[in-house]
Amino acid sequence: MSLIVRGDAAKPATFDAMARKAEETGLDTLWCSDHLIIPKLTVSKYPGRADGQFPEPWKTTYWQPFSVLGYLAGRTSTVRLGTSVLILPMRNPIEVAAQVAELDVLSGGRMNFGVGVGWFVEETETLGYPFKLRGARANEGLAICKALWTEQPATYKGKFYQLDTASFGPKPMQKPHPPIYIGGHTAGALRRVARFGDVWHPFKVTPALLKEARPELTRHMEAMGRDVARLPIAPKVPLTFQAGPPREGQFPTEGRTIDILDGIRAYRDEGATEMTFDILVETLDNALATMDRLSADVRPRL
Repeated sequence: MSLIVRGDAAKPATFDAMARKAEETGLDTLWCSDHLIIPKLTVSKYPGRADGQFPEPWKTTYWQPFSVLGYLAGRTSTVRLGTSVLILPMRNPIEVAAQVAELDVLSGGRMNFGVGVGWFVEETETLGYPFKLRGARANEGLAICKALWTEQPATYKGKFYQLDTASFGPKPMQKPHPPIYIGGHTAGALRRVARFGDVWHPFKVTPALLKEARPELTRHMEAMGRDVARLPIAPKVPLTFQAGPPREGQFPTEGRTIDILDGIRAYRDEGATEMTFDILVETLDNALATMDRLSADVRPRL
């Protein structure tokens, strides 16, 4: 389940309440999305709204994932904590590797590392990174993270980053490192999954899109000597309980309980091994009610 980290409801009391509810109901993971800054959109269009604009409250409150996850690491004991997804090309990967490793230790080995390359041209370039190089920067960043987590000392020589017998610690508690969830379903993302991913984590995909992407993913996995059948798949899609079936433009996981069950089964039929859900009405009351219904009405029937 995605945490509410943006807008008017995003505050420590909300993080606490959602974390308590997740542990009470046995939900597996709480995830934080990621934006560092929201400049004016001139080229990019936010895909979550018809007008292509960010909701106004997000422009004044958007919590950073490592702050929220660090806060929750000491206030939870069973639920896993993750980034869904961290926009790695906008950050120094050495610092990211340290933050992820330390959160894994502080949480007792409960960290998931979700990574994406981003879609927001203005944000990336405001931070001083060429948008067109984001995929290459992400690939090198992932290679550096894995080297720092598994080698002592670590060495890496790339186009953007270099390490020369660098010492690093603490290492993550999970071995060899926290699971890496690779976001996206473009050709570049599928290659990244095959090279670095422990889990494929596509966003806002239908079961049909999972099926469509599978042959290409299989080719990339085989080229890396990996078996696609052993790769966990964790789509991230909206979850909405409503009085009627999914409307045009909605996802299979939006509707009545029976519709949501059918939708999850459709994803499972196309290879999904776990589901990550976004709550589109970001109020605390709706989030807690949705978590209750997911736990009571959906999970026992799957």
